[in-house]
Amino acid sequence: MKTSLSRVAGLYVPLVTLLGYVFLFAPLTVLMLYSFNSGRSTVIWQGFTLDWYLQAFNDNGLRHGLWVSTVVAVASALLSSVIGTSAALAVVKRDFRGKNLFSTLIIAPLILPEIVLAVGLLVTSVAAGVTLGYITLIAGHVLISVPFTFLIVRASASALNPRLDEAAADLGATGVQIFLRVTLPLLMPAILSGTLLSAVVSFDNFVMSTFVSGVGTTPLPLQIYSMLKSGLTPKINALGTLLIALNMLAVALVLRRFLKTMR
Repeated sequence: MKTSLSRVAGLYVPLVTLLGYVFLFAPLTVLMLYSFNSGRSTVIWQGFTLDWYLQAFNDNGLRHGLWVSTVVAVASALLSSVIGTSAALAVVKRDFRGKNLFSTLIIAPLILPEIVLAVGLLVTSVAAGVTLGYITLIAGHVLISVPFTFLIVRASASALNPRLDEAAADLGATGVQIFLRVTLPLLMPAILSGTLLSAVVSFDNFVMSTFVSGVGTTPLPLQIYSMLKSGLTPKINALGTLLIALNMLAVALVLRRFLKTMR
């Protein structure tokens, strides 16, 4: 009896792990599979074709949405990295009044409902006379991305040995030199991780983009949502497959760089 229970307990973790992987990757597998379906149905297989990929490439709306999402993701990720890294270093390396309040305000977008932040930014933009477009999109995505970069870089900066800065100062390095030659290289993996996460958060964002996008600056998620109203076709599956491939390529490049630094 004990042997049977031990075997069942031993199979529990692998079984739960397998079910978790199935739950996570089965929808992606179905999406990629039906992107090659020759028919318009996304549930009935009717043959193999690459026509949906050609249609996705030739769709001006999708191409423009992809361009808008890429521009906004890159710009917001860079700005979020600068702001989040600066705030993290200020919290870790400096003592000032209201530091805890400052940290709480930085991560507040993670706690507040995103729709509240989106409405607030929309009202503020309209009151200030700012035209909805790239500026408001980037500002909104920075608002929701900064907490991720801040938390990642703060955790890494807290783990740094403060004696490294002292040793560099003893050798005659200025504050700028200490930052560029000691602190920044040590924090670069965390900064790159925060930048990549911010770009992904921005690229996939829907709620904030719905409120602060303007005419001619419709990002890809909104473009796909508008296409769903006229019916789901494998063209959307093809686009999703391409995005998955790009994400896997980005992750592979980051892992390659990380493995090189570990050697």
